Amino acid sequence: MSKKPLRILTLDADDVATACPMKECIEEMSRSFALQAQGKVQSPLRTRVAAPAGDLLVMSSLVRRRKVEGSVKVVGVFPQIKGRRASIAATLLLVDGESGEAKALLEGAALTAIRTGAVSGLSCRYLAREDSKTLGVVGAGGQAFQQINGVVSELRGVRKVKIFSRHQANSKALARASERAFKVDARAEDSVGAWVMGSDVLGTGRASKTPVFDGREVEEGTHVIAIGAYRPDARELDSLLVAGSSVFVDSRDAALEEAGDLLIPMAEGLVSKGSISAELSELVTGSEKGRVSASEVTIFKSVGLAFEDNAAGWLAYRGARRLKLGKWLEL
Repeated sequence: MSKKPLRILTLDADDVATACPMKECIEEMSRSFALQAQGKVQSPLRTRVAAPAGDLLVMSSLVRRRKVEGSVKVVGVFPQIKGRRASIAATLLLVDGESGEAKALLEGAALTAIRTGAVSGLSCRYLAREDSKTLGVVGAGGQAFQQINGVVSELRGVRKVKIFSRHQANSKALARASERAFKVDARAEDSVGAWVMGSDVLGTGRASKTPVFDGREVEEGTHVIAIGAYRPDARELDSLLVAGSSVFVDSRDAALEEAGDLLIPMAEGLVSKGSISAELSELVTGSEKGRVSASEVTIFKSVGLAFEDNAAGWLAYRGARRLKLGKWLEL
């Protein structure tokens, strides 16, 4: 007697973007970080396997919502391959945490960009000045559009966006797309200094080995979001900026394992583990304070967590079922 075939919903990048709108995703991230604080999240540190031209990453999690919902994401980060459509390729598998059955397979690069932008937006709720008006973004790759989306969705007063990248054409294209999508005044800057100057929120998204700007140029009251570097030997922020700012993270354990932005200045003796003011779950639950003054420079260092993928993935799955998106695959 043959078994009934397993039916899996498959969602491409367009399906994911439609089924996982940014504002809903920010709120889902808030709920999931609260669940983490309640001990309802299992989200081990990612496994990284070094390949000749990049990294293979595996990220798994279980979250106890009304049901136990699982996810496994496989990511390929291969920035050294020229001519590729994108440097990050990812696939997310959603798993019923009570039966172990696969429920959906999602295009993961689009989902990763959305959930990362949502976490950045959530950080602004607690760490950016309420009167912030200008966002500066360095990098115009696959993450940048959703970083802008996350920040402007949370900070309604942000109406100006400045973009700097090594490829001016990409910066201009991102500026045009941002103006159409978010009704902001967006422009490409021709220098990193012009990008920093006058920005109330700075977002960096480059997998850089060395700092991408001079921290001495950051103005009082700025909120800095660093999402690009995820290895102990890589960083986007210089040591003096980290040492002179209030530092917040998505996860202490993950940051102290992977975040070169913090580990390098720690090795230099400029900061310590105690320099981390709080992690995002503590801000969400109110057990720790975020920004305490208008002049304070805050840093949110995010390395990306598996349960963030879980949150965005299941949100997209439920949205897709409601909107009748995607294609069914029988195994």
